[in-house]
Amino acid sequence: MPELPEVEYARKLLARFLIRTHITKVSYPDADGLSKRFMNCTPNAFADGIINRKIIDIKRHGKYLWFEMADKQSSTPIFHFGMSGGFRIKSAPDVTYLKELQHVKMKAKNEIDGQCESFVYDNELDADLVWPPRFTRIRFLTSTGHDVCYTDLRKFGRFHLVESNSPRTCLPLSKLGFDPYLEMPKFSDFKDLIGSYRPASIELKALLLDQTFCAGIGNWIADEILYQSHFHPRKRLNTLNDEQLKLLHKNIDYVIRTAVDAGGSHKFPPEWLFHFRWTNKRETQDFNKLKIQFDTVGGRTSAYVPLRQMLSDDEQQKVNVRLAARDAKRIIKKKMNKSTEDGHESNDDQENEKSIVSISAKVSTKKRSKQKMIETDSEEEDIPLSPPLKKKSSASPTSVSNRPQRTCKQKNINYCV
Repeated sequence: MPELPEVEYARKLLARFLIRTHITKVSYPDADGLSKRFMNCTPNAFADGIINRKIIDIKRHGKYLWFEMADKQSSTPIFHFGMSGGFRIKSAPDVTYLKELQHVKMKAKNEIDGQCESFVYDNELDADLVWPPRFTRIRFLTSTGHDVCYTDLRKFGRFHLVESNSPRTCLPLSKLGFDPYLEMPKFSDFKDLIGSYRPASIELKALLLDQTFCAGIGNWIADEILYQSHFHPRKRLNTLNDEQLKLLHKNIDYVIRTAVDAGGSHKFPPEWLFHFRWTNKRETQDFNKLKIQFDTVGGRTSAYVPLRQMLSDDEQQKVNVRLAARDAKRIIKKKMNKSTEDGHESNDDQENEKSIVSISAKVSTKKRSKQKMIETDSEEEDIPLSPPLKKKSSASPTSVSNRPQRTCKQKNINYCV
């Protein structure tokens, strides 16, 4: 998922090409599949809120990005990249290729276009790449000749059109906490925020993922902050002393600024956990050859190093008790679901048996009535209504009952050999 560093990089990229320009055209290559991602507007209304308006700045808070317009029209377009969103820009003739993005382009040329990196296409050096790129959801054309595409492989991005020139005062931005890159609070203010946070016993991983506390931190950044701080993901907030709070405050600022200033994950410090965690939950080792384990904390897969991020004996015992209680609840719930399913199956079996009995009773009744009718016909045939006829040859038709006959339409059946 694009987190604060990726969204900040996209903001800088868009600011370089879109400031002091007008968007002249907006198109949706996949309008049907994208319509549900417009939260409080329609795709046409979102396009009308952008076209022919001068962009004076590109703003960001947390994982949200928006265009600041020059006119007095009270509508602001806001973007959230979801799980795999990003911007691709096809360069105009006066734009040169950025060498620091070469590794990203190599990934694109290997058909990994669903990644969240935002970057520039060069007409000469990237002639072998298809334009517009794969998974393009929104396409913008600008007055300066730039072609901008918003791409999103998984289509979890969200788009808002806020009726205000101050979007920070409106939802969804008004509910966000501080941005650690733009407005990292001083330690005294940070300590006050921690003191007023509820619940105070929340696990640190869940705290860092809470966007109402700190906007922009996602899964891998939270794991990196805890790794640098030597804190276990399940450590409780109310167990931290002042020195530990200072360490947490320091590493939030350190990880965020280092990631943003690097401009790409290939420039992250080599000892970071980031480089070793992407193993699809398979156990591996960090830079110091210590084992990395994975656990689900705060609803997300967390990577941590037990020998580096240790809990005290009391904390570990409490964690074990909580995990045992959680596993017991899961087992009970699983058994209840299974018993419910078995009950449904037994009810279905009983209903099937009843239906079979009723069908067999109907069949037997039909057989008895049919047998009775046959006996009645045979009795009627025994009554001599006229002088007996001479026995005819076998070629003559057989005797027909005087019982009224019903005409039946025979269904034609085609047999295929």
